[in-house]
Amino acid sequence: MNGFAPSVNGIASSVNGSSANHTEKPQTIFEAVAARIPSRAALAAKLMTKYRDSAIHEVTVENVMNGMRGLPCVLWEISESSATGVKHHTKTLTQLEVELPKWPGSTQMSPEAMLWFLYTARIPTPAELETFAADLSRRAEVPLEAQTFLHALSKDISPESQIIMLLTFLSRYSKFNLALANGISKDELWKHALEDALDLSARLPMLVASVYAKAHGIEKTEHLRSSDLAHNFARQIGKDDTDFVEFTRLCWSFYMDHGASVSSHAMRLVSSAWTEPYTTVATGIIGGTGPLHAKAIGDSVKFNLKALSTLGSDPSKEDILDYVANCLSQGKIIPGYGHALLRVPDARLEILRRFLETHPSSDPNVHSFLSLIRSMNDSVPELLRERVRGMKNPHPNGDALNGCILHAYGLPSDYLLVFFACSRAMGFMTQYIWDRALGLPMERPLSLTMDELLTKVQSAQK
Repeated sequence: MNGFAPSVNGIASSVNGSSANHTEKPQTIFEAVAARIPSRAALAAKLMTKYRDSAIHEVTVENVMNGMRGLPCVLWEISESSATGVKHHTKTLTQLEVELPKWPGSTQMSPEAMLWFLYTARIPTPAELETFAADLSRRAEVPLEAQTFLHALSKDISPESQIIMLLTFLSRYSKFNLALANGISKDELWKHALEDALDLSARLPMLVASVYAKAHGIEKTEHLRSSDLAHNFARQIGKDDTDFVEFTRLCWSFYMDHGASVSSHAMRLVSSAWTEPYTTVATGIIGGTGPLHAKAIGDSVKFNLKALSTLGSDPSKEDILDYVANCLSQGKIIPGYGHALLRVPDARLEILRRFLETHPSSDPNVHSFLSLIRSMNDSVPELLRERVRGMKNPHPNGDALNGCILHAYGLPSDYLLVFFACSRAMGFMTQYIWDRALGLPMERPLSLTMDELLTKVQSAQK
């Protein structure tokens, strides 16, 4: 099936789903962020004056010993996270699915619309989305020097390592660094940071596509200024198929932000020292390479493929449970289950399942693979609840399915991390800009040894 290329030019009257007031003058992304800064700065000032010494949480030993879980200690301007899920500017993903504009002919959220929403806390008008998407498309061109650098890299280097190197190479083009060198006022730094953030958000998908194309011998395809980020990405990697484009739009929209995850918190920490956006995102990708974070997406694909080869396409519930129990007895991790934050089923998983229902595969092998995953998702949680001590959430998470769907579309597992990095980088850049706009300080928590922790506890009990 051929992909479609919804124009990002001349669509002001045809973008679906926007509920903003169209009678007001459309704003650029810079104007929309600037308009919101005074109210957010006033709230920050109020918190730091009137409520500066107010307690909001009692820190427990578990908070300190257990990776700061349950400890509300990171200011995250674009979302609020809890054990029941994440809301972006008070809206759930389910609400945003309905309210965010979609490109003509598409049934999925527009990543460009989600990105605008995260920056501004409001739904863009069709005219604003048109201008914003066209600006991103204009920025997507990768500098010639960076292209030359990429083609000099060995194909044997992993995709994430190549992207990390490319991002650090591109830091030489940072407008934020140039502004710092020129002594720009601190109050104006966010504007130069936003220039970098938009450049990076547009370029990263093209970098990933270029790494993929080089490895698979795909000739360079002309970038369509009139098309959106997801469609241009799909064209560059030779997957100009409607379903793949739609799934890319879906994933890039709802994976942009999930609070202070490993990759996002790593970026937040590094960027608090005013590291420019390119190197900041490289840091986030490094964080994503861990098997307890984004690498679990690829690990889940491998786990499910091995289960398929062992169990066949239609195993009984007992066969599935015996297989997983055997893996657990060998001390293996079951990827795609549990969550460091959530204590309820992952809302993203339900969105993925709905996508499969509306975009069924005609390939029997793909159908068997995805059906097995559904059966495992339904059966495994009760076993994990019984067998894995201390596991507070045995439910499958989005990683149990997202990478497997991409695998079904032919995307190799070693490209899953960088595929999702495109989305998370876009989302975190919105936090980066608000950190600069609000003048937030560098992160510097106190540290203590277990001996000191014990002393504090014993002293408090006297």
